[in-house]
Amino acid sequence: MSPGRTRAGARRRISRFEARILGALVAVALVPLVAALLLGDAVLRDAYDVGVNPRIEAQLEDALDLYRRHLLAIRVDAEHLADAVAFDHRLVEALRSGDDARARRLLEARLEAEADEERALHLASVSITRRDRPELRVGRAVDPGEERALTLERTLDEGEAPFAVEVVVVTPSAMFERHERAGEVAEIYRRLRTGASYVSSSFLLAYSLLLLVVIGAALFVGLTVSRRLTRRVALLEDAARRVGAGDLTVELPADRDDEVDALVRAFNAMVRDIRTSRDRIEYLQRMAAWQEMARRLAHEIKNPLTPIQLAVQELHERYDGDDPRFARQLELVRAIVEEEVRTLRRLVSEFSDFARLPVPELEEVDLVPFTRDACAGFEPAAMLPSDQSLPAPTLHTELPEGPIVVGLDRDLLRKALDNLVRNAVQALAARARPGRVIVAVRAEGEHAVLEVRDDGPGIAASEREHVFDAYFTTKSEGTGLGLAITKKIVLEHDGAIECGAAKEGGAAFRIRLRIVQRPPARSRASAPSPARSGEPDVASAPKPS
Repeated sequence: MSPGRTRAGARRRISRFEARILGALVAVALVPLVAALLLGDAVLRDAYDVGVNPRIEAQLEDALDLYRRHLLAIRVDAEHLADAVAFDHRLVEALRSGDDARARRLLEARLEAEADEERALHLASVSITRRDRPELRVGRAVDPGEERALTLERTLDEGEAPFAVEVVVVTPSAMFERHERAGEVAEIYRRLRTGASYVSSSFLLAYSLLLLVVIGAALFVGLTVSRRLTRRVALLEDAARRVGAGDLTVELPADRDDEVDALVRAFNAMVRDIRTSRDRIEYLQRMAAWQEMARRLAHEIKNPLTPIQLAVQELHERYDGDDPRFARQLELVRAIVEEEVRTLRRLVSEFSDFARLPVPELEEVDLVPFTRDACAGFEPAAMLPSDQSLPAPTLHTELPEGPIVVGLDRDLLRKALDNLVRNAVQALAARARPGRVIVAVRAEGEHAVLEVRDDGPGIAASEREHVFDAYFTTKSEGTGLGLAITKKIVLEHDGAIECGAAKEGGAAFRIRLRIVQRPPARSRASAPSPARSGEPDVASAPKPS
């Protein structure tokens, strides 16, 4: 299996942190839902026990039976009414005698009498059909929306003139509707009684399914949210493991505003501090080794220089021969040896200074007047090689008005600033026209920046990370110790130094020191003014004697 698949599988597994989060979410979702399920089951069964019980069912059956008896009584009344109408002797006599007018009057009177009585059953119409005579009909039409009609037939078949009597009686429909509703209610109640266990089981099943759905949704949401959180925690854990293994290049993204991002930002700051401290310690350790080597070199080189110089001088002075060619050669050898001895003495002096760098004694100093006074003591012309015939660069300062107090050792930081200005001046010496060296001071957040920049050729990007290494130099006569000394001084001030490009086109060296006392809100840089050739611009500060 490939490492990529292994890592992907590891990411898909649920970590212990995720398991705890999911467990908490399930507990929060499960406890109230299970409690509600048990309570709902108890309430449902109590409701059935109270509302669906044999007494209520018996009452419903009694009411339904009462409706049935009432309807049967109405049917019996209807039969009696039909008999009373059809077999009325007065009506029979009128029909047999052929007196239809009398028969109609009798029927109309009967209808009026029935209509006036408050009864559940009313006579609606009477129709009499005879063989050789037209039909005799008295009454009204039935309203099907409000009434139920019952048609009853009676036949009189006496003698030679039989006739049929059709009696239509009506009763309000509401009574039948109430009977039907009572039957439906009784049927539903019987089903509820017989299906009580089924309803309860169905309710519990539906509620259980809802419970599972809620738990599943809670798990899904919890897994999604926890994965977002634990993924960042896992990245933090992996980064911490890499830092523990020695990889201090770790940098985690922090693009959210929450507690985990605050932890990530604190972690990144811690890693940067560790990286800075490690680099500082490693650099100081290398510097200590270089200082020890410089001390030994200075000792080993310094001892034989004087005997060599004296031996050559004595050889030159004691020669009294008359060979002019040999005399000229001896003079040339003496001059070369003395020149190289001077060069070696200069190197020994630089090695000795490098080896004897003292430990800084910090004090709170306003960086603005310190820089102004230091620049007043710099002579760009004196920093050039002795054989340099081109005009010296001009020195400018850019200083704010307010104080910027930092902790520094005056002598050591002045030496570091001298090295930076000297390097800038010598870098500009090879140009056909005079250049400018700018020394600037400004505040950036919690740090003060002391910057030395120029408008010269600059430093290649590939060489910027090596310029602070001891014995690394791009000059034909340099020892490569000046910038190494400068960085050691800055690091022992608990500061930082970097090399970059200047806005004027040349190189820029920036020293960052922690501010002890912040500058006031109103602060502006003094406008630089060009100095005379070979003289620094020190913002009108008096030059020390």
